[in-house]
Amino acid sequence: MSMKEWIDMDIDQLELLDVTDIEKARVKQHVLKKRKKAPFWHNIAVAAVIIVGASTATGFAFPSLASQIPFMDNVINYFNDEEQHYKNFEAFSTDIGLTETSNGITVMIDNAVYDGTNITVSFAIETDHDFGEAMKISAPNWFDIVGASGSGGSNQITKISDTRYVGLSTFTPHFKDGKYPETVEVTWSPHAFYSMSNDLEVKGDWSFDFSLDRLDGDIQLVNETIQHKDVSFTLQSVEFTDVSTVISYEQAVTDELLEQWPSVTPVFYVTDDLGHVYINGTGGGGVSPDNGKTFKGTTSFGAIQEGASKLIIQTVEIASLGSGQGHNEIELEPIVIELKQ
Repeated sequence: MSMKEWIDMDIDQLELLDVTDIEKARVKQHVLKKRKKAPFWHNIAVAAVIIVGASTATGFAFPSLASQIPFMDNVINYFNDEEQHYKNFEAFSTDIGLTETSNGITVMIDNAVYDGTNITVSFAIETDHDFGEAMKISAPNWFDIVGASGSGGSNQITKISDTRYVGLSTFTPHFKDGKYPETVEVTWSPHAFYSMSNDLEVKGDWSFDFSLDRLDGDIQLVNETIQHKDVSFTLQSVEFTDVSTVISYEQAVTDELLEQWPSVTPVFYVTDDLGHVYINGTGGGGVSPDNGKTFKGTTSFGAIQEGASKLIIQTVEIASLGSGQGHNEIELEPIVIELKQ
């Protein structure tokens, strides 16, 4: 059955199978993949929330139960472009398969991966409500990482049918000691879903928790500094994993520049010597201990295309007044990295 046929399937017309048959089908589907099952952790506080909400929400805490619901799989395919930025996500990500339903909205976390710096989660939503073309999610913390002091990142939600949406979230947790653990524990508790085209807002009780192990990666130290009149930018390293490429950097700006522009943050344009475009004006997560005078962060993109021998990283500093009051762009010299073969 094709993906389109699966998506368009009328759930009411499905023939119910015994649990044993479904489990066999799911094992058969995933045995050919390199994806691994996520270890699950539950503390007393989380368990209490699930029990209290049992009268209003239907929770499926384990993949064996979630697999009984005809829903989505391979969500990442909707976010792959011509450059196949997520081409290895399906093979090396962890199969989460957690599903919860509340107030006519079913949310499923499909897959997730932790590359040692960033976390990417694919998810799907099925709803009885008319949210229109654009949906947003309200949550106190988008995805929360146990032990992290905060996180920054981006997310996108795409409508694929009248009742279904797919989503992708990439975020970078920040740890006070600057060290990233071998395993991260992730929680997510959306409070409400609301439409961007009408006044619809649906509150409910959804709660997820799962663990992710760090992917093995190769780090190539760079430590190249580009000096501008008011900005000093250092590309520290590039880490390569099976699903992503992570660049780590730090920068310092002068007091004079900050007096004129209170916010100075970098965005990146990354290509290779074969012409592939990896990111085109994208920032990343980071922290500043001194109100922007120094800044340390990372940004990530997909795995390097086969055959590429050079990575060209162009940094543009966005000096801003904030709140759409105006900005100035400071273009830095590109950094060319010779890729190890």
